[in-house]
Amino acid sequence: MKNVVFDLDQTLVNSRVLSQYRKQRDWQRVYRMIPKTSLYAGIQEVFGFIQENAIPVCIVSTAPRPYIERMVAYHHIPCDAIVGYHDAKPIKPHPAPMYKALSLLGIDKGDAISFGDRVIDIESSNRAGITSIACLWDSDEPIAGTIADNTITSPLQIIPLLS
Repeated sequence: MKNVVFDLDQTLVNSRVLSQYRKQRDWQRVYRMIPKTSLYAGIQEVFGFIQENAIPVCIVSTAPRPYIERMVAYHHIPCDAIVGYHDAKPIKPHPAPMYKALSLLGIDKGDAISFGDRVIDIESSNRAGITSIACLWDSDEPIAGTIADNTITSPLQIIPLLS
């Protein structure tokens, strides 16, 4: 089993409703609107598999830690560690956030697999030497042609990659 590094927004959680307020950095409004976000179909099954198999998880996001913590709590995301905007510099696509995730999980790069919906997620993982998976179910970017190690189109495709 691999340790898992997940991006949060548009990978695990559909948070499009928050986009304009996140860009404006209106965090109080963003926090009030978290109940309007949703997990993607199949993510609950992925979390069930992760918990059943005691797979360590780190969320790595360019969002601030309080936002990530609130999303994780609201959606009951099994998470052993968080790397937010202020936790590692420079931010993605630099590998620093991924190195921080490896350190927090206490693992080597070969023991991790990373899932993300943006080019910066893939580039950060690749630069850190972590297996990268491009998640296409709600990406804003054309990441299908990136240099990801694998590309998936449904959250349920995560499970075989962790087996």
